[in-house]
Amino acid sequence: MAQGDNPTEDHTLREEHTTLSRRLTSGQVSMIGLSGALGTGLFLGSGSTIALGGPATVVSYGIAGLLALSVVWALAEMVTVHPVPGGHGAVAASYLGKFGGYITRWNFAFMMLIAVGAEVTATATYLRFWFPGLPLGLGTILCSLFIVGLNLATVRLYGSSEYWFSMVKVTAISVFIILGAVLIFVDLPDHSATGFSNLTAHGGFAPYGIGGVLAATCMAVFSFGGIENVSVGAAESEHPERDVPKAAHNMIWRLLLFYIVAMLIIVTLQPWTVSAASHGTVLESPFVAVLDATGIPAAAHIMNAVLIVAALSAANGCLYSSSRMIHSLALDGMAPRWAARTSKSGAPRGAVLIATLGMVIASILSLTSPDDAFMQLYGAATAGVLVTWIIVMITHIVFRQKRARAGLPIAAHHLWGAPAVPAIVMIASAAIFIAMLWILPAVWIAGIPYLIVLTCSYLVLARVHTLATPRNLLREELEREQATAASRP
Repeated sequence: MAQGDNPTEDHTLREEHTTLSRRLTSGQVSMIGLSGALGTGLFLGSGSTIALGGPATVVSYGIAGLLALSVVWALAEMVTVHPVPGGHGAVAASYLGKFGGYITRWNFAFMMLIAVGAEVTATATYLRFWFPGLPLGLGTILCSLFIVGLNLATVRLYGSSEYWFSMVKVTAISVFIILGAVLIFVDLPDHSATGFSNLTAHGGFAPYGIGGVLAATCMAVFSFGGIENVSVGAAESEHPERDVPKAAHNMIWRLLLFYIVAMLIIVTLQPWTVSAASHGTVLESPFVAVLDATGIPAAAHIMNAVLIVAALSAANGCLYSSSRMIHSLALDGMAPRWAARTSKSGAPRGAVLIATLGMVIASILSLTSPDDAFMQLYGAATAGVLVTWIIVMITHIVFRQKRARAGLPIAAHHLWGAPAVPAIVMIASAAIFIAMLWILPAVWIAGIPYLIVLTCSYLVLARVHTLATPRNLLREELEREQATAASRP
């Protein structure tokens, strides 16, 4: 798994044939950030979350969104200063050392691969809505080949495909919000205005009290898993100092708007008990109910098309992020050395192939053992989301401290309220992990062994091989500052 033990060899590998393409526009970076977080869950009603909080789930998404907002701005601040391959994982390696960089990147890569496996399997399921005779395994293979093909192609093609995938999702949610508002406030020929009675019926706005709101918040947090993708695209952005903060700003406000407003529409239009009882099928989607109520024909077919695009988009973005983390790990000798190399167009095809192997394993388990083996993988990945958020905030605190000691100013685009806000996010993440013991036990059953194995794998690797020292990004920045100052007349 490791690179060679020769430091000169490590340096050469970093310099030759390992440069990622810088061809992503700000719009594409923004849409890549949306890809993982804006998946199929919202379109199908988030019934399991609503079951915990009732109509007050809207508040839960607001709280979860604020935590996500803090993480995104911490990421944007760090990767704008250091737009390097591996995004926040490479920054963690520089500021926290080899162990921090290893845990951050492999944990994030694992999270994304589980997500890809789930999304390609979900896409195959949605295809069967139109093609009932299509074997689920064959559909999964076809969807996987499509996603892998996009990731093996040029970076510009990948960015364009993800831009339009996410645009379809954004448009669909926007239309849903507009039509939903019409149904709430306007009397139509075949549909009286719904009003707001559903917000207080069936036990009130918060039927399970503050405990229910907090429990729903714990589940809502995972809807924002994947927002970290915005940092991974920094190394391939044409102008990271401009594009990443812009992408972070646009992405998080879109997510907050879409999740909070769309969730408000859902719990207002129909009793929350109906959403809570949903099994997540296309016909049960609140989007289908809205399209039907407004007289738009073929509502279920439109929704199924949107679901397929949403799932492919999420899979596309997650495979991209996972491969970039593996590429960054290879540069530091923590993944096979050939995964560090890129094609002439700047695509890390070796890293994509490794990520594909993980995706295949996750896909097989989601098909053959969805309630056992795959659920354990999902539990581990869920724990991984919380670990990622905690490490991001630890990295941010150290990042600020070291830069301050070096006499460097706070970045123009920065997280407000630090270090208090990072501390709040870390405490909240730890509290959510504790709550998962009762809400989703698989997070503990699989998550703790997973974290132990991840830690032990680093200790074994470090003992067997001499790992390359991560780039000292702070020193590089200071050297650039000195060179710039020396060149001035």
